[in-house]
Amino acid sequence: MKSSRYTLPRVLPAGGTIGVFSPAGAPKPERVARGVEQLHARGYRCIIAPHAIGEHEYFSAPDDVRLADFNALLADPSIDMMMMSRGGYGLSRIVHRIDWRAVAASRKILCGFSDFTAVNLAALAQGGYVTIAGPGVATDFADYDANVAEDHAFMEAHFWPAVLGGDVSVEVIDPHPYAAQVIQGPIWGSNLSLLCDLGGSPFIPDVAGGILFIEEIGERPYTIERMFYQLYHSGILARQAAIVLGDFTDCEPAPDRYPYSLEHVVNTLRQLLPIPVLTHLPFGHVPKKICVPYGADATLAIADGRYTLSY
Repeated sequence: MKSSRYTLPRVLPAGGTIGVFSPAGAPKPERVARGVEQLHARGYRCIIAPHAIGEHEYFSAPDDVRLADFNALLADPSIDMMMMSRGGYGLSRIVHRIDWRAVAASRKILCGFSDFTAVNLAALAQGGYVTIAGPGVATDFADYDANVAEDHAFMEAHFWPAVLGGDVSVEVIDPHPYAAQVIQGPIWGSNLSLLCDLGGSPFIPDVAGGILFIEEIGERPYTIERMFYQLYHSGILARQAAIVLGDFTDCEPAPDRYPYSLEHVVNTLRQLLPIPVLTHLPFGHVPKKICVPYGADATLAIADGRYTLSY
């Protein structure tokens, strides 16, 4: 995370403090404990927001309470990074009540993915501030076992450099149809549903020449294509320099219908757009994920049958 047209956060200091909060769904207490234990083992102190472990209807706590937890961590000068426990649904209910200029002024690292895309988008749009699309405490850091050890090693190999101010790079095998080229621009995007949910609002940044990375979970391919058309009709896709598709977890064709698949969606995008549309980026609702400084300058180097994304 070396440069950006936007404000960059401070780096995470050695032995720094991580504030854990639940701005959306209710995490399982044992998973929060396991994730915190892993962060402690790496030399970091964790402060768990007062209502991060709770349950209220579909959420971890009422809107006012989740917002108060967020603001308390933001105002605490001892906290260097704020990391979500888990995603779900809930940030759309409070995104308009957060002081995004104060978020940018804090220079704290904010990290999460999925529903956290609302934070990534709004911080960039309203505060001109770079946040992190990356792991959660009760999702990724809680999932340490032998079955996914290699995936977690990959995640950490990309997470720690991103929050410590180092360089991050990933090479991806992808049998794409594009000529060799190098594209540079701010990287942004993340969860497709959240992009569409906030479309037309003040919380969508006006990014031109960007590298748009996208992931999704639990949607039919035709629905995914419809959401992409929403971005196309609104002019967002036309302003991008490239699209990089990540993981689309549990996004299978509808049963008892024509098996309209993600491959069909990719083909539609490639026919629709005059820019590269690449696939297989390791990011999404999976243990093996990169960590993306949302809004930072990135370089996409496309070669035969592969590409490299670095920032």
